[in-house]
Amino acid sequence: MQMRKLTPEEEKLLQNFVTDVYGPVYFIHSLPEFIIPPINSKVSRKDTSWRLNILESLTDGDLDITEYLPKHSIPMERAIEKAREFHEKWVEKFGHSSIAEQHLMHLCVEDVSRLLSGDIELMNRRPAFIEWSQRYQKPTREKVVIPPELEKEPVLKEKFLKVWNATYDAYEKLVKVLTEYLRRAEEKKEGETEEKFLNRIEKIAFEDARYALILATRTSFAVALNALDLQDIVRKLFAHPTEEAKVLAKRIVEQGEKIAPSTLRHLTPTPYQMKVRERLKDISKKILGDKRAISSDDVVLLDYTGKGTDFSPVDTVVAHILFTYSGKEFVEVKEKVKAMKEEEKEKVIKTAVEEIGEFDHLIDAFKSVRFKFQLKISEANWHQLLRHRTIIFDWTEPTVENGFVIPPNVVKAGAEDILIGALKTSEELFYELKEKMPEVSPYVVTNAHKRLVVMNADLWAFDHFANLRCTKEAQWDIRETSFKMLGLIREVAPQLAFFMARRKRA
Repeated sequence: MQMRKLTPEEEKLLQNFVTDVYGPVYFIHSLPEFIIPPINSKVSRKDTSWRLNILESLTDGDLDITEYLPKHSIPMERAIEKAREFHEKWVEKFGHSSIAEQHLMHLCVEDVSRLLSGDIELMNRRPAFIEWSQRYQKPTREKVVIPPELEKEPVLKEKFLKVWNATYDAYEKLVKVLTEYLRRAEEKKEGETEEKFLNRIEKIAFEDARYALILATRTSFAVALNALDLQDIVRKLFAHPTEEAKVLAKRIVEQGEKIAPSTLRHLTPTPYQMKVRERLKDISKKILGDKRAISSDDVVLLDYTGKGTDFSPVDTVVAHILFTYSGKEFVEVKEKVKAMKEEEKEKVIKTAVEEIGEFDHLIDAFKSVRFKFQLKISEANWHQLLRHRTIIFDWTEPTVENGFVIPPNVVKAGAEDILIGALKTSEELFYELKEKMPEVSPYVVTNAHKRLVVMNADLWAFDHFANLRCTKEAQWDIRETSFKMLGLIREVAPQLAFFMARRKRA
């Protein structure tokens, strides 16, 4: 992310609010909570360091700086030491290590690979992330993470850089071709200026051209989390197969110690964490072998509550509603539901969702039913899907072996050959790396390549997901997947699907 050289005055001011003025990893601190989300939100659509956004807020009148400047002259080193002594006495000696759950922290990580950022977001479900968006911004050619492992393999490193440049060349060509096509194909909205029209179609071009980019493309993210969850993520980073993750873990600990002395404990991964991944890969290979059976279906309904029984998903939801609002024991309620007519059950469901608005959530009784899907989706799609924190995912590693997705606009613009050429280039190196340096091979998988995922969602979580992703504002790839899943739910339980995707759809 862009970070200019600061003036001495700016450096001194910023040092009061971030742990590192120039490094790629730092924590924001000593700012009021209300200002941090707006600072973070700018980064999604602006290629500027969070620190410059903080400076902007501190100097343009948004904040009264004097309210937040430190009122003491204790050196940082001494302050950290005093805090460490306090924690050791009151936290460690008296056993209240759970105090770490109440220590809210704001971590910023700049210029990490898209591969690693996705893995980090899956390491713990509780933190809240916001990320630099390839949908709204155009990455530049230098925005690539070269895996540290390749420094010892100059020939492979050279091949890696050739793949990056080839895929980035394809990206630039696609942006140009798509922009020209969309200028002809898209109509201006009423009252839309030429500048706004060009900005809109450029965003669409970025969105579709990014399918040519590899997972080594740099991104940045901010995350709000407590110290206990940070400990969990750091341990998993140290156990991660890539060197990039281990370097990042060390930087996080280094910066975290400046604001959470002695709270960041137990950061060494256990023997279990270090070995479980490879052990399970080995046993899976022994049982299943290397051959792959590729299904033609990208969305499959694997299982759902009540499948193969005489108690349907509708029965389950109705039973939980009646149990919650009657005060009767569940066994009695269940027997009553078995004897109810279908129209009676449907009336209960309709009553439970009567007047539900586009921004309302279902009542908790709908969490009693779950639907499990297997998805074969592009990395671009997956990177959006994984942000739904109330849904449970099982996911496979990035690969080129499941096929790829070509955006419809790329087809309409006659630019498939540009994208497919980039994909083939990445695939050649992927197979070579898979044999020689398997931990590095995922870096050259593109956003277009498909990943296998199992998505396990209760009906409450799926309703929230569909309400966001079935709208015309949603990106086309994840919107298509959402409608396919909704259609499969509708086939087995139409009474539980009629109220979903309430927001205005395309």
